[in-house]
Amino acid sequence: MATGILKVQGDRIVDNNGKTIVLKGAALAGWMNMENFITGFPGQESQHRSSMLKILGQEKYDYFFDKFLEYFFTEADAKYCASVGLNCIRVPFNYKHFEDDMNPRVLKKDCFKHLDRVVDLCSKHGIYTILDMHTVPGAQNCDWHSDNITSYAAFWDFKDHQDRTVWLWEQIAARFKENPWVAGYNPLNEPCDPEHVRLPAFYHRIEQAIRKVDPDHILWLDGNTFAMEWKGFDEVLPNAVYALHDYSTMGLPGSDLYSGTEEQKAKLEAQFIRKADFMTRNQTAIWNGEFGPVYADPKSEANAEEINNA
Repeated sequence: MATGILKVQGDRIVDNNGKTIVLKGAALAGWMNMENFITGFPGQESQHRSSMLKILGQEKYDYFFDKFLEYFFTEADAKYCASVGLNCIRVPFNYKHFEDDMNPRVLKKDCFKHLDRVVDLCSKHGIYTILDMHTVPGAQNCDWHSDNITSYAAFWDFKDHQDRTVWLWEQIAARFKENPWVAGYNPLNEPCDPEHVRLPAFYHRIEQAIRKVDPDHILWLDGNTFAMEWKGFDEVLPNAVYALHDYSTMGLPGSDLYSGTEEQKAKLEAQFIRKADFMTRNQTAIWNGEFGPVYADPKSEANAEEINNA
């Protein structure tokens, strides 16, 4: 049973009794924000959906994606996550589930149906959820995971994109403001502001907007340049946790395979320390919002077991 809404206390996350809560979790990737390398389709989500709509027609398209979202994560999945010791699920979503570009600032009918369901399933099994807007109007970075079909992050250059994002977070915060199993809100995933000043300014703005609706939930704030650096950040916002993303490049094409040498371990540690510099200097909590080694494929690499066990 949750003991109140989680909050930040110094460099810790605590419950209403002041007990430290260490969040250990995973992400529900590929669900409400479809990514091609996860689900196997070519192109970005909006392109994939557009093609399927043309082929299936509206009725079958709606039925297919409703069932896709339903069966992607069920109570059995929540139960399994709890059984392996996870107590937190980060839930990425595309803003297009909630509003339409041709009808902005109007919530779609039943837009919270599946998000509500997953939050409730997780809470039933003692799992907190962090709500992550992985794709925002205009796209906050140049890559596929922000459903960006142009490689241009227009979010930073058009105020209306930012206004719509703030508006949508106000609607989300209003819906979940009293839910103790929601660990908080992750307003932008892996933002990439090349000027380094607009991201901290946007965080300041959205923090004030959300607090007017929901003064209690934690904000989980990704660093700039795919959550890897903090140039331009000069203040710590209240009740906020700052997030880095820490992927190992070892094993990727053109990189060395990981073999567990002391040199490689030192390199990985230095990489993490660099990304956590802002949090360390300001003595705040650190959230590693995404991480992952690169595993060798047993089907194609003879020494895969040795690599994966290193």
